[in-house]
Amino acid sequence: MKGKLDSIKIINRLNESLPVNSFKSIILIFLITFTISLISSNAFAVQMTAVLSPQQDQAQPVFTANRFITLQYDQASELAKKFMKVDESLKFKANSSTPGMAALISDINQDIIKEKQSPIFIENATIDYTATLRGGSDRLAMSYKVEFKPSISGFTLPNNNSGAASLVDLDWRGFSTSRPLQLQVPNVGNISINYPSSLLEIKFPEIAQQLKSSEIFKDPLFNFEDIGTPMDRWHFLFDPTGSQASTAGSGYQELGGAKVVSIFSLGESSFREGVMEAKESNAKAVIDGTDVNIHSSHPPPSGQIQIGGFASVSKSGNSEIAYVSENAPEGTATATGGFPIQVLGTLGGMMAAVSVFVLWKARK
Repeated sequence: MKGKLDSIKIINRLNESLPVNSFKSIILIFLITFTISLISSNAFAVQMTAVLSPQQDQAQPVFTANRFITLQYDQASELAKKFMKVDESLKFKANSSTPGMAALISDINQDIIKEKQSPIFIENATIDYTATLRGGSDRLAMSYKVEFKPSISGFTLPNNNSGAASLVDLDWRGFSTSRPLQLQVPNVGNISINYPSSLLEIKFPEIAQQLKSSEIFKDPLFNFEDIGTPMDRWHFLFDPTGSQASTAGSGYQELGGAKVVSIFSLGESSFREGVMEAKESNAKAVIDGTDVNIHSSHPPPSGQIQIGGFASVSKSGNSEIAYVSENAPEGTATATGGFPIQVLGTLGGMMAAVSVFVLWKARK
């Protein structure tokens, strides 16, 4: 609650020192900058975005997983000759008509219920899958990006008091699964989209077999546990009217009659939220008699949850629930209905930092 009050106090101080028109213009500029940063980095970070309406109880969140893996070897080795000119990629889209999708959805539903005890239900989903192999004189670079867009329902919890706030389950956001998640892809065949060895198994099965025991290749892509970071480490933004977010095109939607918008954002590093760090791991292997150093990395997690209404998060044990009302409690609204400038500047910088991380990895 302290973080929320701090945000509101910042707005009030800005309102006292700036004319209303100037304030709105500055807020609009920062929101547009934030939106551009979000779009530019959305393709690279371990990412989750969702817009939730307690009244509609249906949503289409987006989960994006990325992984970068490098195999480094001696330039004079036979492995270097094998991979020198490798330039392979695999891209495909999957939906309800793709063989294996129904089983994939069922598997994830089971894991969410078992691991998160969340009542949400995935009814349908689409997947955008991209994998690349790029060879060089001393290394083979692999990258994977999987965008998972489920259609979910059931996040609004039963509430016998019709006049009270809506209750929204948030535990599902940090799901993970170690299942293979196999799909039948035209011109490719059966492929597991959950492990970072899929393209290697298709193009160089004998190499993939020798790497099977490496923990790096056992680490699933569908691991969004970092998005399950406690909500008190997410930054809270509150727009009492939704007008500024809507004008800036930040993705805010007026849902279920609620004109108020609450936005929770993960990824900012600060004294209060802590430091969000990139995950990196190293391993060694021997492939065809050649010593290989393996390096795996992906950027720090970032996420955004927009909730139609004024949301306050409460924790009970390991579960987190948002209490959502259509309007803000009396005394919390501001004259301008804007976001705190300091917060938006920090978030914009955070998202830009993710892009820099990915560019650095690509050039390394």
